[in-house]
Amino acid sequence: MLSPVEAIKARLSIIDVVGSYVKLEKAGVNYKARCPFHNEKTPSFFVSPGRETYHCFGCGKGGDMFSFVEEVEGVEFREALKVLAERAGVSLETNFKSASGSSSTAKLRRALEEAQKFYEGELAKDKKVQTYLKERGLTTETVKSFHLGFAPDGWRNLADELKRRGVSETDSEKAGLLIKGDKGYYDRFRGRIMFPFFDYSGRIIGFSGRLLPGSPDEATAGTSTSFSAGKYINSPETPLFNKSRVFYCLDQAKYAIRETGKMLLVEGQLDVLLAHKVGTKNTVAVSGTALTDEHIKIIKRMVEHLVLVLDGDEAGFRASERSVRMALASGLFVSVVPMPQGSDPADCIRRDAKEWLHLVAAEQPFVTYALSMIKSNFKKGSDLQKAVREYLYPSLAEMYNEIEKDSALQEIATILGVSADATRDDFKKWVSKQTKSTPETIGVGMPNSSGIEMVAGRLWGISMAYPDKDARLKLKEILGSEWFEHYKDIFEGDRREDLIFKAENYPEESAELLARLAKEVWKEKFSKAMDDLRKAELSGDKRLVAKCLEICQNISKELAKP
Repeated sequence: MLSPVEAIKARLSIIDVVGSYVKLEKAGVNYKARCPFHNEKTPSFFVSPGRETYHCFGCGKGGDMFSFVEEVEGVEFREALKVLAERAGVSLETNFKSASGSSSTAKLRRALEEAQKFYEGELAKDKKVQTYLKERGLTTETVKSFHLGFAPDGWRNLADELKRRGVSETDSEKAGLLIKGDKGYYDRFRGRIMFPFFDYSGRIIGFSGRLLPGSPDEATAGTSTSFSAGKYINSPETPLFNKSRVFYCLDQAKYAIRETGKMLLVEGQLDVLLAHKVGTKNTVAVSGTALTDEHIKIIKRMVEHLVLVLDGDEAGFRASERSVRMALASGLFVSVVPMPQGSDPADCIRRDAKEWLHLVAAEQPFVTYALSMIKSNFKKGSDLQKAVREYLYPSLAEMYNEIEKDSALQEIATILGVSADATRDDFKKWVSKQTKSTPETIGVGMPNSSGIEMVAGRLWGISMAYPDKDARLKLKEILGSEWFEHYKDIFEGDRREDLIFKAENYPEESAELLARLAKEVWKEKFSKAMDDLRKAELSGDKRLVAKCLEICQNISKELAKP
């Protein structure tokens, strides 16, 4: 009788498994791709169908299909075996199931699975919620296929149900479902429509909950008087849920993303659901954060083309600027679907699905879109030139693809009515001016890392809620004076009450959080130093390039410390 591993290998090839995560290209008898485990521009990751193994000549990682799933999903062997067994249709032995069920991640998954069933059951009983979802354009089929649910009002509805189903309150808290207060555990999500998040393989990892319109908490959502925190709240960071890595509906969108060669990125869950309903199934959204470096890495494993859906005005452009620059710097091709003013994808689809499909089909390369926006807002020659420098040059400086960059500069030259050489020279001078850095300014600037903000926010909340655990002096030491004052304005202003409320979840975590914050700060400094290095290379200043390289190496050593 075949073992589970042998049975899975008999039904699945390593090409099937790896190819569902990264785009493979034939290379003789093998296949190659850009490595999913580290950033690289030239493929050094090879898969051998004959040996059923993979190996990256860049980072040195290698193994079989099981170790690949362990690495890419961040799970233990038993979890990887379960993922591949489900995919291959192989039944695991009862005793192995029992062992697998004892792992820490398996316990959290069970808590989430039971919560999902509970929420779905509650939605099926609540006509008010069903009516609201129908009014928002969702069919019963869409609600079921995406496993939407409802968390009823009340402090212990889920807590009592999970306890009845044999799920411990400790595991439920670790899964982000319950909060431990002075009087015991209570439900994190109350009176909310529940949107479950699944990982790439379709296993539940967390939730986003939206207050049901008309509920008592909706009017005060996001204010200091709201005990429910906000109109939308997400699962907290857990061993399974990391908002800097997750996309809403990637598990259902991945096949269409590979088929079309494009990922369509929108803002909200309803935007995603309605986009899928009308056929644009390559649509996903991030949740509770801006696009991060981790998101970009995941996109690059799958496709080369990112399509951003955003408000078609200057504010929409500004809001997308950081995401565009990150994507261009990674080598992605970026195009834009500008929405009519005051309309989001969900509104557009409800009004006229054909209009949405037309907008998506008429996507514009980022540079074309930006130039169109500039032309419509600036008429004078001098104003046009200034707008090009302000709106476009920063993104072009980040663009990895030199051919696309030069093509963009030629397009700019046509708009300005000057020669392409003149535009190239102007761009080089602009870049040179931006990179007049000194060693003291390389790698500095205001932080834009969601990781720093999240960890610093937790520590600030603890410091304000528990005077005996005030870590603000240590925070200032780690962040530096400028970043400290930046976050002080944020955390001790509008977000004060929210952070104090949340602090009750982690009053004993200060030491661990401080260590994590230090790492996040070094990562942010490294990212900024690498940006300075790219700009220095563009400027042609060899001395500055050498200094930037030295600083990047020094920061890298700090990151390598345990």
